[in-house]
Amino acid sequence: MPVDIGLNDEARNTSADALRVLLAETYALYSKTHGYHWNVTGPRFNSLHTMFETQYNELWMALDEIAERIRALGHFAPTSPAEMVEPATIKPDNGIPDADTMVE
Repeated sequence: MPVDIGLNDEARNTSADALRVLLAETYALYSKTHGYHWNVTGPRFNSLHTMFETQYNELWMALDEIAERIRALGHFAPTSPAEMVEPATIKPDNGIPDADTMVE
């Protein structure tokens, strides 16, 4: 089905590519933040645990919005974690960082 949203094909493709990168970065940050929520320890546990929960919930909502914008441009959103994180510059941690490193 043709997509007519006032953008030519090149603009739609460029926009979808940029949104795929944004989706990848957001997904990578979501994944790290959710892991931090589960694994934070120390005297600031309660405040950091709550902060990470708030953050990963907001990131989850952003993921849906970004993916739907990709679809509105006539492209398919990635469907697997591997597809989503491939273009991301945010990389997984090696092991579980301490609380100070988590908030850097």
